[in-house]
Amino acid sequence: MPPGPRLPAVVQTLLWAVAPVKFGKACMRRYGSLFTVRILGFGEVVYICAPTGIRRILRDDAGNFDAAAANESIRFVVGGYSLLMADGAAHTSRRKALTRPLHGDNVAAYVEVMVSIAEQEVRRWRAGHRVRLLGSFQRVTLEVMIRAVFGITGSARLSRLRELVPRLLDLDPVIILLPSARRDFGGFGPWAGFQRLLREVDRIIYAEIADRRAQLTADPASAGGDVLSILLGRGQDRENITDTELRDHLVTLLAVGQETTATQLAWFFERVLRAPGALQRVRAAVDGEDWKVLDAAIHEAIRTRPATLDIGRIAVRPWEYGGYLFPAGTMFAVSLGLLHSSSELHPEPEIYSIERFFPAEPPSAHFLPFGGGSHRCLGASLAMVEMRTIISTILRHVRLELAATAPERVMAKGPMLVPRRGAEVVVTENHLLSGATPAGPVRE
Repeated sequence: MPPGPRLPAVVQTLLWAVAPVKFGKACMRRYGSLFTVRILGFGEVVYICAPTGIRRILRDDAGNFDAAAANESIRFVVGGYSLLMADGAAHTSRRKALTRPLHGDNVAAYVEVMVSIAEQEVRRWRAGHRVRLLGSFQRVTLEVMIRAVFGITGSARLSRLRELVPRLLDLDPVIILLPSARRDFGGFGPWAGFQRLLREVDRIIYAEIADRRAQLTADPASAGGDVLSILLGRGQDRENITDTELRDHLVTLLAVGQETTATQLAWFFERVLRAPGALQRVRAAVDGEDWKVLDAAIHEAIRTRPATLDIGRIAVRPWEYGGYLFPAGTMFAVSLGLLHSSSELHPEPEIYSIERFFPAEPPSAHFLPFGGGSHRCLGASLAMVEMRTIISTILRHVRLELAATAPERVMAKGPMLVPRRGAEVVVTENHLLSGATPAGPVRE
């Protein structure tokens, strides 16, 4: 195996769980772009941080690797029919089913709902008050998922999901890393509590599926443009789609999309507000509807402060790279976060600069915000439209200042890398509360 830290596995696991960015960067500085760490629950994990190795795993030699097996630790959340738990033909089929509702006109149709939800949240912000943007964006992105993507509008179900989903996604790392901890212990402990939450969330989702099936059977023309309605419409032509499959698709979208987008939005404002001239440039882009500049600003925020660090893959046959012959069963961490922080690829990587992505973008191999290959994030289009819309809506209505001069430190919260203080800002003006009329919504 490639070299790596000699610390005991328990110490490496602690560093990996508590300070993954610092730990990863320290290893990369000492051992280069190919190194091995030891993580309890996973064993030896080989980190790959160079463009050539990442391209080979995600694209050129993708058939040598199993993405689903690397996600096995979250099967108990997303379910066996999740896109994350599939490879080969099953993955292709499930991805095809989800492509239509998550791209093109369907995503554009969600914009008005996104604007309405963002404005509703902004009305809570009073001039002179401090706001932790991470919490605000978690509420906004959850509401977008429930209303625009799931299509759930019943007040009782909406209200209950608003309460349950944040608790469901706040997973105890112990039950992810240690399967032995997934025991009931007479109804006590983190696993028992998680199971109770999951059962109630599932009950709401299955009730919504049943109601929507009945509605579409009675009136096929009543189908909406949300993901669930589109999948159910597909199911009428394909009788083998099951409620369990639908449930797993919806929970996967929640687990992967909601928290990631909220975290990335929080980091966007934390970074832009600290970069001289960046805020003015982004405001001008929003006013002029120059989405290329806004996208460049979003991408640079993703590069400097990613919401997650790595993508897992497991070799299904021997694979040669970097002078090593890795046996089947080797687990790899494809570290996009470390790739994006490489000083060789991105000079002065800690500095936030929109110019890295505008007018010219870096080579595609140097920046992979949504992964690559056949397993590239299916919700990338939705995430970008959602971030453009929410950022534009906020900048049209409010003026924000930093609550503290020191940059916020990265804190690991499960798989998410969040701002330690929640991207805390001070609201200096709120035109929504003063009656000012903003410009129209962002367009895709």
